[in-house]
Amino acid sequence: MAKRSVKKARQGAPAAPPPPEAARGFGRSFWLGALVAAALLVPLGIVGVVVASSGDDPAPANASVDDEIESEAESFRRQTQVRDKEQVKELTDQMRQTAEDLAPTLTGLAKALPPGEKRTGPAAEASQVQDWRRAIRAADEYFAETVSGETGTNVARGGFAAALDALAESAATYALALEQPGARRELLERARTQRDLAVRSWSVAATQLDAINIATGYGHQHVYLGGAEASGGFGADPVPEGTGAEHAEPEGE
Repeated sequence: MAKRSVKKARQGAPAAPPPPEAARGFGRSFWLGALVAAALLVPLGIVGVVVASSGDDPAPANASVDDEIESEAESFRRQTQVRDKEQVKELTDQMRQTAEDLAPTLTGLAKALPPGEKRTGPAAEASQVQDWRRAIRAADEYFAETVSGETGTNVARGGFAAALDALAESAATYALALEQPGARRELLERARTQRDLAVRSWSVAATQLDAINIATGYGHQHVYLGGAEASGGFGADPVPEGTGAEHAEPEGE
């Protein structure tokens, strides 16, 4: 009986009234609209902040970076200038000493193979030719290590190295001529040609060396081989040695 009464009570209870229109309005449509509005307003707010922060005032961080880059570039320029001047001085001193060291070799070759002529002089002794070759190899050791510098300095170094290579070939060919009497005439002419090529290459390198000495403030520096004109090369210009030298050291030294 108690269960039946409860059931009747449930069946007889009036239905709950429907929620008012205002309460039903906060359904799915409301929340979709809210999301759309947020999607539109949030980016606009961000844009506003960006625009507001991009006024006419320069950004101090960017200015600082630019100053730092410019300072580093200037420092690198000064270091390069100092390095180049040091390399030019070293190369000039070395080639001046090399020209002196090679003087006996060039004199011996000039006696055996007079430059600018087709005749040959008294034949050199085999021991003398070996002395030539040793002197050339010793001079060429300076170029065993590759050193990179400014373009003008590299060109001068390359020219002197090529000159020594050609001179080494000349001495080697002369030695071969002494060992092969049947081909001596042809070999001696080849040795003469190689010697002349070496002297001409040295002339070009010496002219380049003079130019970079002037550019770096040392003035004219004439490091030419004696008697170069007879082999088809050329000698120093008539300007006195050291003309145009700047006594002030470059900034950074």
